[in-house]
Amino acid sequence: MLPRMARERVVLIDGSSMIYRAFFAIPSNFQTSHGLPTNASYGFALMFRKILAGRKPTMGAVVFDAPGKTFRDEKYPEYKAQRPRMPSELKQQLPWIDRVVKVHDFPTVKVEGYEADDVIGTLCRQALEAGHEVHIISADKDFAQLIGEHVRMVDTMRDITYDAALVKKKWGVPPEQIVDLLALMGDKVDNVPGVPGIGQKGAAGLLEKYGDLTGVLEHVEELKGRQKKALEEHADDAKLSRELVTIDQHAELPLSLNDLSIPDVDAEAVDALYRELEFFSLLAKSDEVETEDSDFSAVTSLDGLEKLLNELGDGPVAFHCVSEPASFVRGELVGVAISRAPDRGRFIPLFGGEGALGDDAMTRLKPWLEDETAPKVAHDVRDQRTLLLKYGVNLQGVVGDTQLASFLIDPEKLIPHPLEQVARGYLHRSLAMEKTILGSGKKQKRFRDVALDALAPWACHLAAAVQEMWPKLEARLEEEGQTKNLRELALPMSELLSRMQRDGIRADAGVLTALGQEFEARKADVEQRIYALAGKEFNIASTKQLAEILFEDLGLPIIKRTKTGYSTAADVLERLAQEHEICQLILRQRALAKLINTYTRVLFEAIEPDTGRIHCTLQQTTGVSGRLITTDPDLQRTPIRTDDGKRIREAFIPRDGWVLISADWSQIELRILTHFSQDPLLVESFTEDVDIHRLTASQLFEVAPDEVDAFQRNVGKTVNFATIYGQGATALGQQLGIPRKEAKGYIDRYFERYAKVRAWLDRTIADAHVDGYVETLLGRRRYIPQLSSNNFTDRAYGERIAANTPIQGSAADLCKVAMLQIDRRFREEQLEAVMMLQIHDELLFECPPSELDAVKAIVKDRMEHAMKLDVPLVVDIGHGASWAEAKE
Repeated sequence: MLPRMARERVVLIDGSSMIYRAFFAIPSNFQTSHGLPTNASYGFALMFRKILAGRKPTMGAVVFDAPGKTFRDEKYPEYKAQRPRMPSELKQQLPWIDRVVKVHDFPTVKVEGYEADDVIGTLCRQALEAGHEVHIISADKDFAQLIGEHVRMVDTMRDITYDAALVKKKWGVPPEQIVDLLALMGDKVDNVPGVPGIGQKGAAGLLEKYGDLTGVLEHVEELKGRQKKALEEHADDAKLSRELVTIDQHAELPLSLNDLSIPDVDAEAVDALYRELEFFSLLAKSDEVETEDSDFSAVTSLDGLEKLLNELGDGPVAFHCVSEPASFVRGELVGVAISRAPDRGRFIPLFGGEGALGDDAMTRLKPWLEDETAPKVAHDVRDQRTLLLKYGVNLQGVVGDTQLASFLIDPEKLIPHPLEQVARGYLHRSLAMEKTILGSGKKQKRFRDVALDALAPWACHLAAAVQEMWPKLEARLEEEGQTKNLRELALPMSELLSRMQRDGIRADAGVLTALGQEFEARKADVEQRIYALAGKEFNIASTKQLAEILFEDLGLPIIKRTKTGYSTAADVLERLAQEHEICQLILRQRALAKLINTYTRVLFEAIEPDTGRIHCTLQQTTGVSGRLITTDPDLQRTPIRTDDGKRIREAFIPRDGWVLISADWSQIELRILTHFSQDPLLVESFTEDVDIHRLTASQLFEVAPDEVDAFQRNVGKTVNFATIYGQGATALGQQLGIPRKEAKGYIDRYFERYAKVRAWLDRTIADAHVDGYVETLLGRRRYIPQLSSNNFTDRAYGERIAANTPIQGSAADLCKVAMLQIDRRFREEQLEAVMMLQIHDELLFECPPSELDAVKAIVKDRMEHAMKLDVPLVVDIGHGASWAEAKE
């Protein structure tokens, strides 16, 4: 525990650093309804609010770097020379960030000729001399040199407060040796040279033995090998680096401590700015339930419930289910809030809490919930329907879902479109969510323990928000041409997904346990071999320790550096695997660890004891392309390419006496690309059922198709899919393990042979620049703000999205249409068969053996004819006693 400093507190904020951290921490699609980027402004405001609330400073300053050069640039012209220019999207937010600081009347400091570090260092010295304590708000390790008895460095993003002990633990040296540590190891971010080959651990070891940089240089003759040579050759670089990293604590400042007092904040002025920026969650009263002008209350009797139901009328009624816990798959229903006007709502307490009306109330509520003629709206109907299915209620009459509507209007802007985020976007205010009424941490309550006079208005204000939002969203759907997609695709899909969530898929706990044990044993064996090659045991999962073993102890060549040291990423290890066996073993150990931690263990823990099945969540509003996403657990990541991955699929089995069916579209995205581009060579190959990857390889290597070998076919396959994902020569070269020039040759030859593909891509990207969006086959839109960016990298990313989304998004459309048609046929023919999962281009079903032929015929027919394309769709279908067997 950090010792308490009983002095007046001065808070010094590294404003320049905080701006950049905010910019990269908050998604770039964070913007106002008028298109103003606000990710940096919002992140800065959020951190600023946290600082003010947590530390309650009486004195302080936000310090920014001043434009122009400093004394460090004069000493070393290459200092910070490699830093990229400020992104234009960040630059246009600087005036707003300045307003955020000014509206809080917080002093700001910017001094020409000095960096923010020097200004903070000088103010820190002055504050200590005046008997104050200092909190430096930054994550920059340079400030560690200032930490002492009355100085702390606070990383607000990670909630870490550094004192001298924590500095020693993190960097291996006390604060007074930080400048010498940085002088030896350098700083890639600031282009401080340091001594090549000496990392943090090596530098800390030298300083522990010799005290400081001078001591190290005086004892170079005692050292050996590469370390000695490096210090002999780069002693001057080390001395220069020490000057560059030393913070000047005697800068000439145009102000004194007396200018740093912080007055009381004008909350109304702050709220006015935050409303202008649409930061509704930061408003002073953003987490309170507004009830002053509202009629929110609980139904306290069965007669009152009857009266409520009789008064609902003909217009859409919003409802919101409250469950315990707040998981609709595994939750227990506590009550239902109903609202037929934005200022009016009633909460029906059903089970478990104060005033619960029990089964009798559910019996009376059920007919209304199941009435197809009673129009209803909700947020995330899928999960609420899944919950109601547990109580024997088959929800009908849903005409609107504010989550699905928000997604169809702009899939990316409010992703994943939770209620509170959509409310901010369309009502321009924040809602009080679960933690407001339940609390958090050890004092967190359950809904059933909340007093009814608090729970009822809270639940009603959520239902009322849905009621208020729906007309706005309904109008936007019409403007965007998405009403049909909501009614005919998204809402029916929501109903199907609810049943799929309820039904789940059976998993064999015994198989998962046995696999987990086997993988653990194999992993332990590989780890022992790694330790033997390394000469000692270490934490293989630690990037820092692994880097030291590979690049310092074993002397392997350094392939890539990161901000914190040497990279040990998979691509680096793959390149080094031929140099040393240990890299091959580390890759194998990582693969086994992933199988254990991501699959066997997670899947075993996900099995519901009552059903023996895994009930994952199936989401329509998380994948911006429109692809369904599975979570809790993510079954879409179940591996298929390795033998071990296939064995995991053996754990997925049908119910007793039934069979499992797997149906998989063949090359669906390439077929959609062909439909869009109308390239004659591709159309002919798919029409005649030619191996498209072999054909592409024959075009690239200029050989006959029957002469294409396995390597060439793999190149053809990789280039085919690289087209869809917009890969350039560099990425393709890395994927194939070939030079960039050779990869570029493949891409050029591909577009020479498939000229209409190039023409379609160019036309699609050009149209996207004009329209600002692209569309799928069913007209779903994805807006691409990156296309208007002044940053080349962002624009290039936007163009890749523009090329890929019509293909991936249309594949998602086709898959959903097929799923709905199959489900409709199952019900029309009164089959027991159940659709269980959608995994990428594959659908999984289970059925009794007596229905096998009929089910396979329906599935294959609907998957191949769900939508009319100019090339045929082909589906591979199989069945078996497990998922693995059905895929064989």
